[in-house]
Amino acid sequence: MLESPPIRLAVGASYTMYMCQRAMLEKALGCDDERVRVLAKAWAAGMRSRLKIEIRAEGFDAVDWSQPYVVMANHQSYLDVLALFSALPKTFGVVAKAELFKIPFFAGVMRALGCVSVDRAQRVDAIATMRDAAERVRAGSTIAVFPEGTRSRGDRIQPLKRGPFHLARLAGVPALPVGIRGSHALMPRENTGIRPGVIEIRCGTPIPAPKTSGARVNEFVANVRSEMGRLAEVPLLD
Repeated sequence: MLESPPIRLAVGASYTMYMCQRAMLEKALGCDDERVRVLAKAWAAGMRSRLKIEIRAEGFDAVDWSQPYVVMANHQSYLDVLALFSALPKTFGVVAKAELFKIPFFAGVMRALGCVSVDRAQRVDAIATMRDAAERVRAGSTIAVFPEGTRSRGDRIQPLKRGPFHLARLAGVPALPVGIRGSHALMPRENTGIRPGVIEIRCGTPIPAPKTSGARVNEFVANVRSEMGRLAEVPLLD
């Protein structure tokens, strides 16, 4: 019973909530951003240990992490976030709803990780916040996104949303394609439980963002999607 997938899911959720609350408390007490980043890495290590999940990473050592990227990974499971935090040598932020930045102390944790805010409520505001997000990325924040927009069943790379590519173009930073395999088998979309096992995550070569929009962006999207498929060893299917 203690090893059942539903119990593992409950353990993972409880530990995640505990570490989030711990980060919020320490931030409220005045800890610096580096401490929050250490706690994020500790969360990933704790999750791997508690859930008996092994992350096999390849290609990340060949990347120059002194510069920022928009990391673009395929999405099979909520465990993909664990795989990214385990594999990337530096912590990363995500593009998050503006409302989350209004939560006391949690906003400080998100900013410490390099998260950026985008307000999608109004088109004019969305464009302005996208430019602000790009400025933060340009200043040094690495952002990780799942451009498919939703989880697949692990058997394909779905069509990609354009937003992350416009963010990379506005920031003037490369996209870093990443392929993830095996996470769907450990935690399917139904979220009924978590199984022990191995997740493979492979990093490709940075792909420069175009300076202009239009056809160049379409080519940018196609190149990243193709590389994600190659790295994850799954076909590109609509």
